[in-house]
Amino acid sequence: MPLMSDLSTRMGSFFSSGYDAIKTSGKRKAASSVLKHEEEQLKHRDRKALVSTGRDLNRNYSVVAWAVRKHLDYVSQFNFQSRTGVEEFDTTLEKLMREWDRPANCDVAGRHPFSRIIRMAEARRTIDGDVFLIKRSSGKLQPVEGDLIQDPPDRSVNHSWMNGCKVNSEGRALAWGLHKRSTAGQYEFQKQVRSSAILQHAFFDRFDQVRGISPLAAAFNTYRDCYEGVDYALAKLKVEQLFAMVITDTSSDGMGEHTKTGDGYDVSFGKGPIKLEMDPGDDAKFLTSDNPGSSTQEFLNMVLGMALKSLDIPFSFYREDFTNFFGSKAAFMQYDRSCKSKRDDLQDLLRRITVWRMQLWIQDGELRLPQGMTLRDIPFEWVPIGMPWWDPAKEIKGDLMAIGAGLDSPQRVCRERGRGEWEDNVRQIAKAQAFAEEMGVNITFSADSQQPTEEEQPEEVDEEVDEVEDESDDKSPEDDD
Repeated sequence: MPLMSDLSTRMGSFFSSGYDAIKTSGKRKAASSVLKHEEEQLKHRDRKALVSTGRDLNRNYSVVAWAVRKHLDYVSQFNFQSRTGVEEFDTTLEKLMREWDRPANCDVAGRHPFSRIIRMAEARRTIDGDVFLIKRSSGKLQPVEGDLIQDPPDRSVNHSWMNGCKVNSEGRALAWGLHKRSTAGQYEFQKQVRSSAILQHAFFDRFDQVRGISPLAAAFNTYRDCYEGVDYALAKLKVEQLFAMVITDTSSDGMGEHTKTGDGYDVSFGKGPIKLEMDPGDDAKFLTSDNPGSSTQEFLNMVLGMALKSLDIPFSFYREDFTNFFGSKAAFMQYDRSCKSKRDDLQDLLRRITVWRMQLWIQDGELRLPQGMTLRDIPFEWVPIGMPWWDPAKEIKGDLMAIGAGLDSPQRVCRERGRGEWEDNVRQIAKAQAFAEEMGVNITFSADSQQPTEEEQPEEVDEEVDEVEDESDDKSPEDDD
C-alpha cells in the first residue's frame, strides 16, 4: 500500500502541472513570466539596434535583399481605377492621379514618383517595422523613416509618450516627435506633428502596439549566422587553394638527396601540364576537400528556408529546382493568400492618400464631383497587379469554363491575371475589329476558333482502328496460311 500511495502522489503531481510549455528545465531557455506592454519590450535604444541590424543585413546579405524585393514584387504594385461609372469624371480623376505620380508633383524632395514612394514605404515597413508619410499643405508627401520618430526632449506631463508617439488614455495617437539627422549619427528634434497630418504604415501584432516591428526580426539571427557561416566556408576554401599539392618523402634523410632542386622539389603549374619524376619512395598528391559538404549545404538550405518563412516566402522561390511545376504552383497559391493582408494594409494607406488628394483637387477646382455625389460617395480602387497564367492553354480554358458556369467573372479573371481591366480590353478589341474590317481583314478572337490538337481527336483514330479490325475479320483461314 505505501508503494501505491507514493505512485498515486507522483501521478497526481504529473497530471496537475497543466501545460508543458510553462515547465522550466535546463535544456531550454525559460521564457519571462513578466507580461509587458509591447513598447516596453522594445524601447528606443533597443529599437535602434534592431533597425540597424535589419538595414545592415539588407545592405550586405544578398538573400535578405532578394527576399525583401520579392516581397515587394507581390505586395506593393497597384493600378488606380475610378469606379463612379461617370466616364468624364473617371477619366479626369485617373488623369490627375497619373500626373500627380510624377516626382515633382508628389514628392517634397522631387526625387521619387508616387509608385516608387509606395514601394519604398513597404520596404521600410518590412525592414524597420514602420514608416511615416507627412501630408504637406502643398499637396506633396514627405516620407519619414522610422528612426526619425522619437520622444521630444521636453515631453508633456499631461500625456504619455511611447517611442516617439504621444497617446491619450485610450492609446490613441495624438502627435509624433519628428527629428532630423545631425552629424555622427545623432538626432536633432524638429517639432511635434499632429496625428491627422501624418500617415503611419507599420506591421502590428498586438492591440496596444504603437510602433511597428519588422517580421524579419524573428529571422535576423538566423540570417546573420548564415551570412557569417558562408563567409567562413569561403575563407576555408581559399586557404585550401593555397596548398594545392603535398609531397611525401619516405627516405630517412628528409626531403631527398640528389635528384631534387635545392632542398626539395621545385614544382610550378604556371605553364600548363607538367610531368613530375620523383625519387623512389616519394609521393605527391593534391589536396581535395568536400567543402562545404553535402550535409552542410542541406543544413544551410533548411535554415534559409526557415528564415524565409518570416516573410512567408516559399523555399521554391529561392531554389527554382527544388520542386516540380505542381509543387511550385501550390507554393505560389499559398504565398499569394498570405500576401492578401499585406496588400490590404497598403490599399488602406493608398485610400487615405487618395481621399486627401481628392479634397485638395476639389478645393483647387481641378476636380468636380458628379451631380448628387459627395466625396464619401466616390468609389475607387487600387487594383493589385495580378499573376499571369502559368500554363495558358489549360488555365485559360479553365477560366472560360468558370465564367460560363457563373463561378467567376471576366472582370475578376483579368485582375487576377494582370491583364488590365476587362472593359478596357473590350474597347481595344472593338477598335481592333473595326480597323481590321476597314482594312478588309477577317479576324476573330473566339477561343473556339483554335484547331483541335491530336489529343482532342480520339474518335478519328478509333475509326481507323475499327476499319483495320474489320479488314482482319474478313480474312479467311487460307489467307493466314
